[in-house]
Amino acid sequence: MESERKLFKAIYIDDEIWALRGLLGIVDWTEFGFVNVGAYTDSREALEAARELKPDVIFTDIRMPDVDGMTLIEAVKETSPDTLFVIVSAYRDFEIAKKALKNDVSDYLIKPLDKAEVRTALTALYDKLNKKNASSFNITDCDLLSEASYGSGDVQRFIEKLPYCKDSRIIASEADLSGRIPGLFPITLKGLPYSYFVYECDNPFGLEDSLGGIRLGVSMPFSSPEGFREAAMQAVKSYKGCFFYSANDQTARIQEYLYDKMSEKISIEDVCSRFFLSKSYIFELFRENAEVSAMGFLKKVRLCHAADLLKARHSTVGEVAEAVGFDDVGYFIKTFKTKFGCTPEQYASSR
Repeated sequence: MESERKLFKAIYIDDEIWALRGLLGIVDWTEFGFVNVGAYTDSREALEAARELKPDVIFTDIRMPDVDGMTLIEAVKETSPDTLFVIVSAYRDFEIAKKALKNDVSDYLIKPLDKAEVRTALTALYDKLNKKNASSFNITDCDLLSEASYGSGDVQRFIEKLPYCKDSRIIASEADLSGRIPGLFPITLKGLPYSYFVYECDNPFGLEDSLGGIRLGVSMPFSSPEGFREAAMQAVKSYKGCFFYSANDQTARIQEYLYDKMSEKISIEDVCSRFFLSKSYIFELFRENAEVSAMGFLKKVRLCHAADLLKARHSTVGEVAEAVGFDDVGYFIKTFKTKFGCTPEQYASSR
């Protein structure tokens, strides 16, 4: 199997916990292109979750207390007509099979489950979902930094159907990451070489190390469609500023504030006033969570952004200095040389 492929959201339902565990453990679901967004023994709870999560596929037992499997299928189809269903049952019941056919159930797996049959069924199901989505619009044609894109129903449906978890992020990269990280969904963020939604990324620093130092931008973690656009903008800031957001939320918010204010004349006193914190507290906050002072962080962000502007060769050194918040060109040149080992002019001419 490919190490990276599109993932479809799946929910698993069985009122017997041992049967549910057996279903979840019979294969590596991500290998077949499915990610677990919910597993339930309570069919009423499962129904509410299905209405909220709108999964691509639901694997469900049939004979369950409260809400039986077929009733659940019919109820979900009312609000999520695109969801596919696979029945997982210990019973070969002709009446159930007829109802399943009527409700366009994709497959009927018999317990005890046979691993080879499950693998075959999942391969066919994945192909069916891919074909079903093939006629839909191409999300990589849409700039997801543009507010106008969010007025598109296609864009909203794409964002709502992504498989979120508590550590979902947006990643920007200078290189194509296809096949190198599991759970990637390519997207487009204007002005960046490559960008992706990634299902789970709990350690951006480890990600950078595993990719051999490729330049990355990584958003703060988010867990729902409502956080998508903010995360996309964070990924751009992270990429252009050459930094990763701290896992400490307070530090991360100050990092973002400093990035947003990089073109202005700003002091540590301004930061204290904005966040109602003392200088000593901010010093300790950054020492513990960012390994650099707040003003050191600001200088790093400014110089990284300056380097990108110089590479583009659309601005003079003086214009670049002003754009990143240096009002003294001489000091900018000196600081840039300390960081990069050459003057801004030399840096620009070497690109």
